[in-house]
Amino acid sequence: MLYDAHVHAGMFPDFNKTITCALNSGIVPVCVSTSLEECSLLLKKLSQIQINLPVFAGVHPWYLKEHVFDEKLALSLLSDHVISGIGEFGLDSKCDVPLNVQIEALNEQLDFACGCKLPVNLHIRACHGELIRELKKYRGSVRGIIHNFTFSYELAKQYLDLGYILSVGSVICSYSSSNLCEVLKKVGIGNVVLETDADYEHTGDYDPLVLEKSYARLGDIFKLSEQRVELTLEKNLLTILGKQDEPGFYC
Repeated sequence: MLYDAHVHAGMFPDFNKTITCALNSGIVPVCVSTSLEECSLLLKKLSQIQINLPVFAGVHPWYLKEHVFDEKLALSLLSDHVISGIGEFGLDSKCDVPLNVQIEALNEQLDFACGCKLPVNLHIRACHGELIRELKKYRGSVRGIIHNFTFSYELAKQYLDLGYILSVGSVICSYSSSNLCEVLKKVGIGNVVLETDADYEHTGDYDPLVLEKSYARLGDIFKLSEQRVELTLEKNLLTILGKQDEPGFYC
């Protein structure tokens, strides 16, 4: 089984088609949210088709002008459904929401994750110093995933030391990915998961080949068999989700 560690399933016009496409290709999509309201609708759709997938509920920094992290709504989602974590949320230097507002929302969601003992799925663009500073306050209390990792080994090590793993997209398949591949070799495959970041608006219909090619490329980088890569990445993700003793829990 392959795991797509970051899919905006709720943003696809045909939700059932997207999920079915992934599952029929042997892929478990990890669903992330841009708002709690979007997550609520996503959870209802999953309940209707009786499919169990990892779901992260959070408020993306791009959407903070229209949405807030409502703790009461988050608690109701948590009590009514199985939520795997909090996300996608984080910091973005090119977002038109002021950084102080983003940091406030970041800490609200980290506080909630900490209190509920849930992992997080973090968005980060350029504001690494600020994010690492905030994450240090939760060292040992919050674990999670750094979404769309393309950074240096020095940054990678800081996130790993704080209890996070690195989610890498299809960029590893491009000709310009040599630096990233060298960083991944230092990081080790035990600290990596793979993602498509599919959201329809930017990617179109869900394409399983994108993830399959990334898995194959990761095998080439580490000189490992397809089966070894699949088992290792499954273990990495399930450990973060707290399901390390329950392979096959999803779907």
